[in-house]
Amino acid sequence: MTICKICKKSVLNEIPLSMGGMIHNSCLQALQDEKMEIKSLLNRVEIHLERLKTDLSKRNSIAYKVVSIFSKPEFSGEEIEGQIAELSEKIPQLSNKHSRLNKELSSIYDFLTTYPPDWNDRRNLVIQRDGELCDRCGTHRKLHLHHVISLGRGGSNKILNLKLLCEKCHSKKHGGRNFSGEFRESESAFSKRIPEIQNAIKLSKQISFGYRKPSQKGFKKRTILPKELINIPHQHGDGSTLCVKGFCELRRAKRTFALKRMRGLKVL
Repeated sequence: MTICKICKKSVLNEIPLSMGGMIHNSCLQALQDEKMEIKSLLNRVEIHLERLKTDLSKRNSIAYKVVSIFSKPEFSGEEIEGQIAELSEKIPQLSNKHSRLNKELSSIYDFLTTYPPDWNDRRNLVIQRDGELCDRCGTHRKLHLHHVISLGRGGSNKILNLKLLCEKCHSKKHGGRNFSGEFRESESAFSKRIPEIQNAIKLSKQISFGYRKPSQKGFKKRTILPKELINIPHQHGDGSTLCVKGFCELRRAKRTFALKRMRGLKVL
């Protein structure tokens, strides 16, 4: 049984993590929503606090004293000072909660099998660390954020596994892949296979794909009834490989296939 890394309850074929394990999509969404709500509340409290401070400072002006003779203020100076003290105490609490949620989400984003929602923030951190230059040729034009160890090979979205490459060097790293068009940072090529496999598992449908083992030159067609997505740790070195386990029609037995070695995936 696989346990969700967030709620610690059982989960089957939802959001796989490159470190192993899965999380519920609803759990991730709930964390993201809570972070946004806390940030919004924090902004409102900060704005309200500044307004109260401005209101309090105006009360010493002659104009305000004249107006107050004819129109009694809704709150006394003492009441406003009390509100200011209360909000001043609340802001650090909200800030700490926001930081905690941000840290928790970041630790999850580290191991998503696609580009994380905070991809641009990570890019800025890499720029702060390395400068806004290509790591290979030193140019500062058309820079892409690149995974040193690819997601399909068990790499992560951690800052340590990211570096900047220009479009030309990035293409070379990916075997000549064309990056001249719009670079889609919302997903990786590797991650596109995952929802298709998950859907096939849910509907008990077979999938077919070309598969090439490390020792083979060409791809061989395979048809399997997928049962689950699992992470297989590398025998040598760090990392793991996301695989699908299922019944293989060719071998007439249960087999495990690495997603990174597939091509032409179809749900039958």
